[in-house]
Amino acid sequence: MRPTGTEIPEKRYFRIGEVSAITGLEAYVLRYWETEFPSINPARSRSGQRLYKRRDIEIILQIKDLLYQKKYTLAGAKRY
Repeated sequence: MRPTGTEIPEKRYFRIGEVSAITGLEAYVLRYWETEFPSINPARSRSGQRLYKRRDIEIILQIKDLLYQKKYTLAGAKRY
């Protein structure tokens, strides 16, 4: 259930800056959401950088829609 108009490039992994550009969310928001939503669980590179998969981005976009468009609370989005 991805918001329409959001294109995710065909790649295996994305760094946090790329995810930020795709989703329109700041990196600190992405890091915070990782602590609140266990389903967002990026892998780590050897140097410790977050490596998001396409599925992670789809989940982030769904959460963004719930919070910003549908006006769910954080607790409500977690239950969704």
